[in-house]
Amino acid sequence: MQEQLSNSQLQIENLKEQQFSALMQLERQVERGSLFTHTVLGKNTLRLSEMESFAYGLIDVLLEKGVVSEEEIGKAAQNVRQELLDNGEAINTGVALRVNADEVSEQPVLVDCAARMHICKAVCCRLDFALSQSEVEAGNVKWDLGRPYFIRHDTKGRCAHLLNHESGGCSVYANRPAVCRGYSCATDKRIWKDFENMELNNEWIAEHLSETRPRALKVLMNYTAERSCSAAPPSAGRTEL
Repeated sequence: MQEQLSNSQLQIENLKEQQFSALMQLERQVERGSLFTHTVLGKNTLRLSEMESFAYGLIDVLLEKGVVSEEEIGKAAQNVRQELLDNGEAINTGVALRVNADEVSEQPVLVDCAARMHICKAVCCRLDFALSQSEVEAGNVKWDLGRPYFIRHDTKGRCAHLLNHESGGCSVYANRPAVCRGYSCATDKRIWKDFENMELNNEWIAEHLSETRPRALKVLMNYTAERSCSAAPPSAGRTEL
């Protein structure tokens, strides 16, 4: 009886731990999604403010020089406004979709993953890529709310569908993205310095496949719309949310 109680308590504790882990992952995704939304809104606001400054400044100069009339400018603005509405154009929200859809090329070299797992720890499942439209709409693969529509990673930078980073395994293997189905690490110099001798490229892996965390784009820090109009716009580079 005592042993049964101990097993029951252990099962309860394991269930609580799994639920807590799932809750933490959900909280992280909500935070990343919020940061993405706020960053895009802030960035678009700054761009619109910049465009507005240039547009009104140019209009004032043209009117002052008598090149155009207010009536002509009003009519031209209305025409452009209607054209944008007709074409359904919207402000860019900074999302990414893979354009080659679900085309899969055969792996150039088949890899015995089981024989290498104790060395690589499924490092290929830490690589980043965007999903296709059909993959997103199918709903089988999770995408990152902080970077639509990239494959989702956990706090350690591993694919959210990786079952175990020691032994590998994919929870959506039958529905895995086309990028995964066509990928082979055999010729990927980022992963292996020497594929045959199983020598990892630890330097590249340490530099590019680090842990991830939610954070806002640095390009918006200490930046105001009042900056000089002649200054070149800042570049965010590959800043990750």
